[in-house]
Amino acid sequence: MALNGSYLYGQDDIPVRSQLDFSKSEILGLRHSDTPVGLVTLWEMGNSGKVLLRTTRLPETNNPYNLNVELARGRLHRISQKREEWGMSNLVLTEKQHELIDTSLESYIEALCNLDNPEKAANAADESLVWSMVAGEDMSMGMARQLLEKRKKNQGIGRHSFGCCLDMSRIQDATYLKYIKDHFSFVTLPISWRQIETKEQERNFDLLDEWINWLSRNYIAIKVGPLVNFSPKAVPDWLYIWENDFDQIREMAYDYITDVVKRYANKVHAWNVISGMNVENCFKFSFEQIIEMTRSSVLAARHSSSRSMILVEVSEPWGDYYAYNQRTIPPMIYIDMICQSGVSFNALGIKLRFGRGGGGMLTRDLLEISSLIDRVGIFGKSVHLTDVQVPSAPDTRDNNGRVGEAGYWHNKWSEQVQAEWLEQVYQIGLSRAYVETITWQDLVDKTDGILQNGGLFKSDFTPKAAFMKLCQLKKDLVRTSRRGQKLQKGVTQ
Repeated sequence: MALNGSYLYGQDDIPVRSQLDFSKSEILGLRHSDTPVGLVTLWEMGNSGKVLLRTTRLPETNNPYNLNVELARGRLHRISQKREEWGMSNLVLTEKQHELIDTSLESYIEALCNLDNPEKAANAADESLVWSMVAGEDMSMGMARQLLEKRKKNQGIGRHSFGCCLDMSRIQDATYLKYIKDHFSFVTLPISWRQIETKEQERNFDLLDEWINWLSRNYIAIKVGPLVNFSPKAVPDWLYIWENDFDQIREMAYDYITDVVKRYANKVHAWNVISGMNVENCFKFSFEQIIEMTRSSVLAARHSSSRSMILVEVSEPWGDYYAYNQRTIPPMIYIDMICQSGVSFNALGIKLRFGRGGGGMLTRDLLEISSLIDRVGIFGKSVHLTDVQVPSAPDTRDNNGRVGEAGYWHNKWSEQVQAEWLEQVYQIGLSRAYVETITWQDLVDKTDGILQNGGLFKSDFTPKAAFMKLCQLKKDLVRTSRRGQKLQKGVTQ
């Protein structure tokens, strides 16, 4: 059994720093406390796919737990939690869903009755998991459809809810520009400090000018960013001179953000001001410095454009990374801290991308996605699902073994699976009134992209099933009577 992506978690689903070892058909977890912990691991379940599943939190024991049984218990516990929570929103389970849950419970009870026969218990638990996986996803879609109908009747869904992230290198590609113009009213321009300011105090806006002018001429709403991201690939090389001077770095970031936002304040509708501070931190900022850098960056954008939407983006929202890196912050704690600290921002961006090993991209099912979106929604900010993407085929790159096992949803990744995933995740996201936009990452496949086959089109612009599904969703959900209006409330203010 491979332990790629496996980790222990504790209270509030927060990952726990630990060491996992697989030997003699047993997983041994070593951690620094004696509090109960649960295991999250990649698990294959026939037609439900191969996704990350969790046990419940379990006390330390000298006798091994039956992993199959504990994963079945964990899934039923998650269903029970969401059933109670969604019941408060008047979700009524269908007869089919009741039958699925009851069948899963019967198999789980059979597993418990055969714990003295590990193989028989494991087989019964696997049967329980198959039914509970179907039940959880069916519940998630039932809740989504119920809320989606309510949203359509009330405030509705605007055309700017469907976005795409641009490939900045294609500014001269007429075919690419035509598809953007014909199919998207809202796009994200991805930039980085490293690209804009290759030398200190020498900023090059030529490419950004060209894109923003073209988008403005074609009445396409624009989000720019992330302006600041402290991963090695996004930070200018010259900034490392100040790596031990936090105050100087903060002031330079403030000056850079101010300059960019003022330059385009009248044309850009939304700013992704700072991204991934919960995960990537090449200057090893302390917890307090991470929060202060977030506050200062948002303040710079707010002072430079009081009318635009200000967004803070969170990477790897399940927080897997926290189990391995002590200089990071669990995502929900980071969100809670910036909200409690009075940081003046409008919206949270949540990256949602699966299909490659590592980087928080191991596959999760619809119930886990629904639970995450619900959890982010309690902070009272509008939510934007960013970098949304799954591949249309498994990644074939070796990358010196670093790509790793990523799992898959229902079946091995294919164009049809990608389209089905897009349809159902978009319905789940847009069913929540606080979710303002969903942005698909790549319009066209990129051989050097994070996901090799993650586009809505093949490299020769042949449309995939996912693109057709996106067009159908827009046709079904967008308010046709308001197409000519400005961005809906929450995207611009």
